[in-house]
Amino acid sequence: MDRELLNLILVGGLVLMTSVLASKATSRFGFPILLIFIAIGMFMGSEGPGGIHFNDFVSTHVFGTVALIYILFAGGLSTLPDSLKPIWKEGVALSTVGVFLTTVIMTLLIHFTLNWNWMSSAVLSAAVSSTDAAAVFGILRTQKLELRSRLRALVELESGSNDPMSVVLLLLLLQFASSPGETTVFLTLQKFFIQLALGGLSGWFLGKGLVRMINWLNLEFEGLYPVLTMASVMCIYSLTETCGGSGFLAVFVAGFAMSGSKFLSKKALLVFHDGLSWLMQVGMFLMLGLLVNPTELGGVVKPALMFAAGLIFFARPLAVTLCLLPFGYRSWREIAFLSWGGLKGAVAIILATYLLMENIPHAKIMFNVIFFIVIISMSLQGMTIGKLSEFLGVCEGEKHKFAPYDGERKTNEFIEFEVPEKSQLVGRKIIELNLPHDVLIVLIHRGEDDFIPRGNTILQIQDRLVCLVNRKVIPEIKQLLQVTV
Repeated sequence: MDRELLNLILVGGLVLMTSVLASKATSRFGFPILLIFIAIGMFMGSEGPGGIHFNDFVSTHVFGTVALIYILFAGGLSTLPDSLKPIWKEGVALSTVGVFLTTVIMTLLIHFTLNWNWMSSAVLSAAVSSTDAAAVFGILRTQKLELRSRLRALVELESGSNDPMSVVLLLLLLQFASSPGETTVFLTLQKFFIQLALGGLSGWFLGKGLVRMINWLNLEFEGLYPVLTMASVMCIYSLTETCGGSGFLAVFVAGFAMSGSKFLSKKALLVFHDGLSWLMQVGMFLMLGLLVNPTELGGVVKPALMFAAGLIFFARPLAVTLCLLPFGYRSWREIAFLSWGGLKGAVAIILATYLLMENIPHAKIMFNVIFFIVIISMSLQGMTIGKLSEFLGVCEGEKHKFAPYDGERKTNEFIEFEVPEKSQLVGRKIIELNLPHDVLIVLIHRGEDDFIPRGNTILQIQDRLVCLVNRKVIPEIKQLLQVTV
């Protein structure tokens, strides 16, 4: 085999292994792990010891688009609808109006302080207006923070759903900039709302359709389900874009639609897409490090620092406050945490490639500015968000720790049900039973056999189901299952 190919395979394996080992090491220090991969990319780049000359913006753009599709889908899939009901209005306001306000505020700041033209100021602001969900939850996970349930749900919804808004906003601005004489503000706004509507509707129905497909196929080889969802996500994006909707919004909504449904291998798919999203981020940060030439950065340090300061200390806090106050949100501690938690990450990098592809004026300068903003955000906000959460008192504190067993607090117990001959459960899969979340079938006695059931296990007459249930709902479960004890 060619020596260069062997070296490339070895380097790729070492980088992936480093991503896993570094995630373990950085959790002890609160250091944003993705910054390591920017450093590795720069080390391997043309101006580093690696000497790799990489300036293929087209390939970076294509990979970035695919990466963003899977990052958004994973964000939707990990968003639990039940936890969002109390705060969905605030979350939607932050992910839509908040992104728009941040873009407007930063556009004004850039135009009047740095004397950039309106369009350049607007596209740069839109590219960094959203919160990177993967970056936020990567920090929360590595620093083992347990936020209050309402605040965590709000962070989850806002950071997971505002990326499609910033993508649509940026793409429309780029279209307006590339053909200013062929479109108007009214037509641009009309297209904006059409893309959002079509993206949301197609994502919801196609996501629900994917759930039905998974349960209907009942594949013998469970390892094929990740392949099926990967292919389906690409199809959802492409079909929605072809119909004039936002494909990026569609894949997020599709994941969100699936998160509230029961389907086969759900837990395995959640883990798989979480890992895939992580891999996409690592790839984008490596590419960013390869594309950036350190010698070109000196000229953008000053405007980048001013931009980052305005974004972190003024635009983001003001936008968050204006979005939350109308809903009676009066907790200044939580508002302060949400304002500081607006981390920038892989999504901003991916959107920066769109600026390069459109050949807008000063695109390379903007790319370098976004590089600095991501570095500053990940370093400053990422490394201090844990200490800030403790200072503001927005964590659960001791509540998340396990307490010694106390018999008086026991609320769950095992109980055995038998499936009678005339039960409507006969011939149905467990996944189709729509059991409450606090009911788990852990074992089935069938004749002389005992086995652990799966979602596609079909119930038979005289099956005895060993269930772990909440004591308070046992009467309800008996009626629901229509079985005898």
